[in-house]
Amino acid sequence: MRLLTYARAREKRAGLLLEQQVYDISSCSIYFGMEEMPASILEILVHDKEEPLRQIYDHILENRRDGEDLPLQCCIGLDEVRLCAPIPRPRKIICLGRNYRDHIEEQNAKAPEKPLLFSKAPTAVIDPGESIVIPKGSTKVDFEGELAFIMGRTVKNPTEKQAEEAIFGYTCLNDVTEREAQFGEKQWFRGKSMDTFAPMGPWVVTSDEIGNPLDLRISTKVNSEVMQSESTSMLIFTPVDIVVFAAKTITLEPGDVVSTGTPGGVGVFRDPQVFLKRGDTVEITIENIGTLHNPVDAEK
Repeated sequence: MRLLTYARAREKRAGLLLEQQVYDISSCSIYFGMEEMPASILEILVHDKEEPLRQIYDHILENRRDGEDLPLQCCIGLDEVRLCAPIPRPRKIICLGRNYRDHIEEQNAKAPEKPLLFSKAPTAVIDPGESIVIPKGSTKVDFEGELAFIMGRTVKNPTEKQAEEAIFGYTCLNDVTEREAQFGEKQWFRGKSMDTFAPMGPWVVTSDEIGNPLDLRISTKVNSEVMQSESTSMLIFTPVDIVVFAAKTITLEPGDVVSTGTPGGVGVFRDPQVFLKRGDTVEITIENIGTLHNPVDAEK
């Protein structure tokens, strides 16, 4: 399944995406005679509504096979809605540093012995198509294309199997970073948590549909020029590894976002260096998911 959050008439809703059509999950649940579903992906996960969600999906597929149209309140074209971040305000965003071999090599660093975790503020999340805003006085804002996953269950001290089953789905995330703050302050939180520094989307692809998450091409373009291009097979710590490690001491909950790290090619380690500026466009494409694109602006 592909789930998205969309806005229409200023209201954010959870939808299922099938062949360029968005099916409103809450409206479809009523139409199919089921208990009304929550109107956000986060609430669907928090209230453990994955099974009813799959029933709705099956009903939609059956209707499509029979050639039956759903009422307008249930279905709308993808080009008629504005996409939002799948989880507009996650409770937690956990990220990884130095998790691709080529990214470690480009900074002449050593591979970590265990996952190197840090966090981003949930207020940094923005929608597909929304502007990354360079703060006043900043000249070293960098891009980091990443594969992120969404937790579907609460886990603490999980086995590998439990960790795998707890991952609901995958999306794209841009771990935008202000390098002067990151390196100058000797810690990463502020430099990675500035407003607009966590573009996410365009939707979530559930784990059963993504295929092998360790065999996906990931690329980042700035103004159509390829800056990063790698396979997730080069991840040092897998999504399951990350969940097992993090949840030893941190309870992971439904809707939490975990971003798996960035490949080599980021701007700060290029020669010459490449940083984002007003008028740029950043595109992150991950195989079997799609493309997250965001323009760049400067704080007025």
